[in-house]
Amino acid sequence: MAKKKDAIEGSEIRIGKHSGRFEIVKTVVNTFIEFEKDKKGKGIEFRYPVEDLSNSEKLYIRRPGVKWNFDFKVEIPANCGLEEGRHDQIAVLLRKIREQDGEEFDRLWQIITNLYNCSNNDVGLMLAENPILYPEEPKADVLLKVIKWLFIMEDIIYWHYEGRAFLYNFFAYVINEQEENKLKNTLSGIRERKIKPDKIKTLLKECGIEWTRPINFHL
Repeated sequence: MAKKKDAIEGSEIRIGKHSGRFEIVKTVVNTFIEFEKDKKGKGIEFRYPVEDLSNSEKLYIRRPGVKWNFDFKVEIPANCGLEEGRHDQIAVLLRKIREQDGEEFDRLWQIITNLYNCSNNDVGLMLAENPILYPEEPKADVLLKVIKWLFIMEDIIYWHYEGRAFLYNFFAYVINEQEENKLKNTLSGIRERKIKPDKIKTLLKECGIEWTRPINFHL
């Protein structure tokens, strides 16, 4: 893995507990604009602290991302059990947690669903009210806070709900698929960026599951 370049650290970005998707996008983008407006230049990168983690470290997002507009990358904490933090890796991890402890997974999935719907963006508060315990890394707060910012990243890239929905429903598919070969092929397709939302919709339907849009998706 290539060594990360030094980056200028920006101000901390905090998202309100009940902020909707558009409000979140405006908060994030306006932070980028205000901090970066007089710091342009070739090769300049920026990183912003976004979450406090239970290991006393912080979660950061880094710019520019892949598309060179307002997108960003989520910096995956080292040695936390998330590997590179790719979508397929996180989905497989969720599947493993469900296989190991369905009750703990149900609580985890409910928080992921809250984050998806932006009905509650405060991971720490949700975990305080409903603690989640499973034996392996990553810790629940690290996993959930990374997923929260992956959802936000999708909103920044696609400006509507489609990216957020694709990620959530892809997780739902991987968690529920019973045919190992079909799952393996889909994960490979995701890594190669060959899988589109309509394909996941079809695969979900074959599992007896409907595609889920976020609540108040137009907001």
